[in-house]
Amino acid sequence: MTRPLNRTLMKAGLVTAVLVQLLVLGGLAGYSQYPLWVGEEVRVATLPVDPRDWFRGQYVRLDYPFSRLPIPDMELPRGGDPVFVPLHREDGLWRPGRARLREPDDGPYLRGRITAVRGGRMHVRYGIEAWFAPPEEARRLEAELRDGGVARLRVAPGGRAALEAVERGADPAP
Repeated sequence: MTRPLNRTLMKAGLVTAVLVQLLVLGGLAGYSQYPLWVGEEVRVATLPVDPRDWFRGQYVRLDYPFSRLPIPDMELPRGGDPVFVPLHREDGLWRPGRARLREPDDGPYLRGRITAVRGGRMHVRYGIEAWFAPPEEARRLEAELRDGGVARLRVAPGGRAALEAVERGADPAP
């Protein structure tokens, strides 16, 4: 009598384990795609830093004017702290405002994480620093973006951003 009950419990446990794994994977995929689904399009200046990595494949590592920021007045940042950078439109591109350690009340802004504080500047990562591409596109981007380009981002409420495209464009100087 206990044998059929054990098989039923094992089947239910296996189905539950598979469903939980699928839900976790779906949640992770949805979390990463959320800014692309609901975010406002923002175009920012960028410069390529390194076009290839033998282990990770063809990609373009990007540097932004808001990747290295002055330390905000009256606040003492530390590595690992969140930082918020308000954006304002200027000449068709969005430019960074003064960084804050508190979330702004309005307007589009980027949420990043401070990786280091040195020399009176904060080094910040936003999760939009790499653009993966097929080998042909990576070589084309390497040639086209030598003097700067434009990164098309989607910025969701809360400041999370996702990189939508990288294209030839304006001079990245603010």
